[in-house]
Amino acid sequence: MTTPQQLRREAIRMTAHAETGHIPSNLSAIEIIHTLFMRVLKLDPERPDWPDRDRFIPSKGHCAAAIYLAMAAAGLFDRKRLDAFNVDGGEVPAILARYGLPGLEADSGPLGRGISIGIGVALAAKHDNRDYRTYVLVGDGECQEGQIWEAAMLAPTLKLDNLVVIVDDNRLQGSFVTSEVIESKLDEQFAAFGWQVHRVDGHSVEELEEALRAPQDRPKVVLATTVKGKGVAMMEHEPDWHYRRLTFSELVVSLRGLR
Repeated sequence: MTTPQQLRREAIRMTAHAETGHIPSNLSAIEIIHTLFMRVLKLDPERPDWPDRDRFIPSKGHCAAAIYLAMAAAGLFDRKRLDAFNVDGGEVPAILARYGLPGLEADSGPLGRGISIGIGVALAAKHDNRDYRTYVLVGDGECQEGQIWEAAMLAPTLKLDNLVVIVDDNRLQGSFVTSEVIESKLDEQFAAFGWQVHRVDGHSVEELEEALRAPQDRPKVVLATTVKGKGVAMMEHEPDWHYRRLTFSELVVSLRGLR
C-alpha cells in the first residue's frame, strides 16, 4: 500500500515538474487524503461510478496533486495519466476539476461550495435509500466564506448523519496567517450549529481514521490540525511559499531533507 511519505514525495515531484504553486497546501493534506482513499472510502476501482460508492467532494481543490495521486494509488485510473498534470488542454488541471479522469465527483474552483455540494449528495443518498457516505475536504481559510456557514446551519436541520466534513486546519491562507485575516474558533462554531466535532492531529493516520469512522447521529466535522508545507523544512509555516514554484536545486533539497 502507498504510504503518506510516498504520496508526499510524489506530490513534490509532480508539482515541481509541472511548475505549479500550492505545494505546501498539498503537503498539509497528505495524511488526510491518504487516510480517506487508502483506509476509509468505500470504492470499487473496477467501477468508478458504482452507485453505492462513498463520495468525496474536494472543496479544497488546490491540493489536486495529492488527490490525483491518492486516487491513482487506490486504482481508480492509471498513474501514467497524471503525466498530463497542468498541461494546457489536458484532463488533469492543477486546480481539481471533474472532466477527464474517472472517479471525480465535483469541480473545486470557487472556494466555499463544497459543503453545499456535499449536502445535496448526502440528501440524495437519503432520498434513494442508499448507505453511501459523503466526505468533504475544506481548508481553514476557506471557512471564512459565508456559504460555508449557510451550509453548516442547514446540514443538522436535515439530520444528515451520512455527511462528514474534514477541515485542513493549517492556519495559513494564501500569503497570510489565517487568524490575522479573520479570527475564528472552528471547534466552537461548528458545535454551536449542532455538528459532532472531532479535533485530531492531521498528520496521524490513526487519529484521522478513528475520527472518520466514529459513529455519528448528525453531521460530523473532523478538524485536522496540520502544518502547511509538512515535511519540507523551508516550507513549513511559511506563507510566502503558497504561490512559489520550486527551482531544480530547491527540489533536490526538498526531497533530500524530506521528513
